[in-house]
Amino acid sequence: MSQNLRNYTKAVYGLDAVIQRVPDDQWDSASKCDGWTVRDVVAHAAGVMDAVAAMAETGQVAFPANADVSGGAVEAWNASRDRVLAALDQPGAVNRAGEYWFGPSTIGDIIGFSQYDGIAHAWDIASAIGMDACSSQELAEAALVSLEGAGDGLRALGLLADPIAVPADADAMNRLLGATGRNPNG
Repeated sequence: MSQNLRNYTKAVYGLDAVIQRVPDDQWDSASKCDGWTVRDVVAHAAGVMDAVAAMAETGQVAFPANADVSGGAVEAWNASRDRVLAALDQPGAVNRAGEYWFGPSTIGDIIGFSQYDGIAHAWDIASAIGMDACSSQELAEAALVSLEGAGDGLRALGLLADPIAVPADADAMNRLLGATGRNPNG
């Protein structure tokens, strides 16, 4: 198993641990993503995983679209989680090369790059409802490394907010949150 797959899987399960514990009366709470509810964040995160799964399954580019959560956010999430994990569990899946989101790359590159999404959205949801974000400092550090050099491109595409300054001695999770435009203290 590649390190990118290990990290991506940890990020998926960290987000899963948060989503599974959202109280029924908190789905429409405002998240840390401006203009999005907790339910909206889950729809987005599930949609990103559906796109990753589709690319791993077909070798063709697929762009994220919010998942349909009208039948329940947890149910939609569970289906997307299971689909992406099954797609990545196929022999050679992470080595599948293609013209993906940012040009020629492998699925391993895609999941290495996109691990930050699950970590950040776990924090978005957890912070909105007063829960632990279920992420490790080690995983946050790996996600920071994967974002180096990509942040400006993501911001240019409107996919990432401007970074927020955090203290130089901040832990990896707070540095990752700042790098993704999130204020870890607010």
